[in-house]
Amino acid sequence: MGAPVMDRRTASLRAAAGATHPCVPAEDFAASMRKLASGIVVVTTEVEGRPWGLTLSSVSSFSADPARISLSVNKTNVTARYIAERERFGVAILSDDKMALAADLAAPGKPKFIAEEQLCSPGPRFSLPAIDGALYNIECAVVFMVEAVDHVLVVADVVSARAGAHAETAGPLTYFDRTFGSFAVGDPEGGIV
Repeated sequence: MGAPVMDRRTASLRAAAGATHPCVPAEDFAASMRKLASGIVVVTTEVEGRPWGLTLSSVSSFSADPARISLSVNKTNVTARYIAERERFGVAILSDDKMALAADLAAPGKPKFIAEEQLCSPGPRFSLPAIDGALYNIECAVVFMVEAVDHVLVVADVVSARAGAHAETAGPLTYFDRTFGSFAVGDPEGGIV
């Protein structure tokens, strides 16, 4: 059946694709977005019965009650198709020691099958692939998907959230200026190291 696509919103977003206000040149926009540091996740699903993952930085908390996240993925990507078909997916919030995995699953033009040694026990709700050593592995059920220009915006309920063994002590994997890196975990009393 596939996840519901909001037709009314799709039409209005497509209409806005031509921009209603003068926009900066694409190069200036890309340069500014490279300076926006973001956390890195791997979105997981199964393709041909095998664990599949795609590295993304375009994931954010959407609401706390109900617990929802949003993400954006290129609409021609295999991952977008499987999310729409299955209406569920996993998200592994990566720790800074998962840089090689993130780079591998971000590489253009190659299959994104996840190696067995990178996996831990699957999610408790939908048995979705989960990444060993992630800060958190969460499972999501699609609420709606909106086609916006060349991407699909996905909003999903978080139906399970499982902390990794080092969730309280490991640092997150980040992306800044086309480079993966880490963020020093701050003092719980409020200071940032």
